[in-house]
Amino acid sequence: MNDKKRAISWVIGLIILAVILGVGFAVFKFKQSGKEVADYVVPKISFQQMQLTNLTPERADVKMRMIIDNPGPIGFKIDSLFYIVSIADQEVARTTYPDTLRLKAKDSTELTLPLTLYYDKLKDLTDRLANQGQDSVMYRVNATIFSATKLLPKDKFDLKVEKKLPLVTVPDVKITNLKVKDLKLKGATMEVEAAVRNRNVFPISFKNLAYTVQIEDNEAVEGNKPGIVKIPAKGSSSFTIPVQLTFKEMGKTVLDIIREGKDVNYNVKLKTELTSESDIIKNSQINMNTTGKLKTITDAIKEKVEEKKAEKKEERKERREERKEERREERQEKREAAKS
Repeated sequence: MNDKKRAISWVIGLIILAVILGVGFAVFKFKQSGKEVADYVVPKISFQQMQLTNLTPERADVKMRMIIDNPGPIGFKIDSLFYIVSIADQEVARTTYPDTLRLKAKDSTELTLPLTLYYDKLKDLTDRLANQGQDSVMYRVNATIFSATKLLPKDKFDLKVEKKLPLVTVPDVKITNLKVKDLKLKGATMEVEAAVRNRNVFPISFKNLAYTVQIEDNEAVEGNKPGIVKIPAKGSSSFTIPVQLTFKEMGKTVLDIIREGKDVNYNVKLKTELTSESDIIKNSQINMNTTGKLKTITDAIKEKVEEKKAEKKEERKERREERKEERREERQEKREAAKS
């Protein structure tokens, strides 16, 4: 019995010795590698894709797809994540990720960071870089992760990821003209002419355009323009939105303004899928809103005015011909009377 106990003790002792030697060897190799504990425990963050989701004259809402890799053998919870986004070393936004994250051991977790870029600040930056001829710039995300787990060296740690990507400028959309055509008793067709300017080094396209057009304070009119509007790189393109209006939607005031060719206030909202070879804006759903004041051109009314002018001109011509004929007849009668 004692021999059996001694044998078991020897086995346990050998196992403990093997573990100690293994740990010692691992520590020795770790020190030789020159790495820190954080290299094996602290997660790493990488940049995957940036997408525009909503675009207005004031702001651009962006989603950044990121990957957090946890190299450690144990998973843990991220309580909060604060991040700052910079483009070409200029800070453009800072915010906090609102949700809690759970990172699995030796696994990667994908997350989408919401971001709001205010257009005036972003536009000034992109305009300056574009004027300097920079087609690609460095995008940087500085993130601070907070976690109460005891396995990490600190209750917070900083991460940074940089990636050089094409400089992306948002397309400029302007309403250039409002034309009213086919004016009838029930309503009219309004053509909304728009111009899109693309300052990027790659072409973009609008796919399946949905629109809402409001004139003055009257009821908005919705519609769709199927197909694709292509805008070349460093170029512009125009397209026309046909809007069917009834007098109820137009309103008497608007109709009078249009007839007189006066300025009208408009509010045009466009919703479309933005397609491009650039991963940043590929298949992005965007909303654009443009407002302003523009003088209307009523082709239908002009045509009717021209028709009336032509009719009056023809009537005057006919009356002149009639008077000429009457004078010829009078002269003929006088000559015949003189002969007799």
